Amino acid sequence: MEPSLDPRFLEALRRLLPDQSTPFYAYDWTRVVVQVARMRRAFPFARLLYALKANPRLGLLRRLRGLGLGAEAVSLGEVLRAYRAGFGPEEVVWNGPVKPVEALLALRERSPVVVLDSEGDILRVARHLPQARVLLRVNPDLPVRTHGHLATGRGESQFGVLPEAVPGLVQAIRQRGLGFLGLHLHLGSALDRVEDFLQGYRVLEALFPQVGPVAVLDLGGGFGLGLDLEALSHPMQALARLYGAQVWLEPGRFLLAEAGVLVVRVVGLKETRRRYLLLDGGMTALLRPALYGARHPVLPLYASQAEGEFDLAGPACEAGDVLARGVRLPVPKEGDALALLQAGAYGGSMALTYLDTPRPKELLWTGEGWEVLRERDALESLWANEG
Repeated sequence: MEPSLDPRFLEALRRLLPDQSTPFYAYDWTRVVVQVARMRRAFPFARLLYALKANPRLGLLRRLRGLGLGAEAVSLGEVLRAYRAGFGPEEVVWNGPVKPVEALLALRERSPVVVLDSEGDILRVARHLPQARVLLRVNPDLPVRTHGHLATGRGESQFGVLPEAVPGLVQAIRQRGLGFLGLHLHLGSALDRVEDFLQGYRVLEALFPQVGPVAVLDLGGGFGLGLDLEALSHPMQALARLYGAQVWLEPGRFLLAEAGVLVVRVVGLKETRRRYLLLDGGMTALLRPALYGARHPVLPLYASQAEGEFDLAGPACEAGDVLARGVRLPVPKEGDALALLQAGAYGGSMALTYLDTPRPKELLWTGEGWEVLRERDALESLWANEG
């Protein structure tokens, strides 16, 4: 199915365009609500924790909390951002392979649920957050099919502990008096194959005789936009029944990606050995194509009789600053606008100030009007903290 925007959102976007400088992000809140509902229909038994790294804007977080979601954070800053948005410590899960002592001490009075990622994590958390409730992250050592930078469940990745180490580390957690809740599993991101998830569940199933019943199985996120969610429902429930556990899930990109667009304008056309549209926004606004080779569908927000095939290049002095290649589009004129689709997740959150480039403005369409989630950076703010 071709990616599309809600016609009401697209019309609101067209009306907004004359009054906005580019590049900017625009998000359709009604699409987010639809995606949350899809998750709840597929997994009515699960607790949903929104992965902040997909898009951490406070205005979004408050709305998602209003829908009853918890939060998954991967840094001290994200934990504190979640608290700022109104989430309580019991609503926040803190993940990631590195938890510095300074971060542990900063959270001593308000500890979230902590995902232990290594033996060192166990020792540091037991010493500095002795009252913490914890999960142990399992690295299932599986060859999931996704970009290498997104495959967190492969045995050579830096995440989690290998299955053979789990029983001993569970015992170590219990011996140190931490509040052991259960196991955590995250295979990677943008996974569209049901079988990848089922393989991971089988790894946890095999561990049950050595681990025993637990309160929680956090089965992570990574749900691809084309994944058959319903095909995972019964296997998840069977695994949860085996452990006597509640299922927690951590959707991020699945909820936000299709709700967001990056809007850029054409500055000019240029031909070398290839034919380029030069844009006023590129890799500093949307890093995913350069970082992951991600492909974002392109929607022209203008009309033209002639058509052509173009590469879309941003303004950075980097050969890698190309948002898309070989895209067939109506031939634009200077000032015409394009929307990069499926940009609601890992777009604004990864935006850079590289080359002293202000991060884009971010706007939310509520279904009734527009709200500003974040203003564009002022140029002066980019060097405000320098001597």
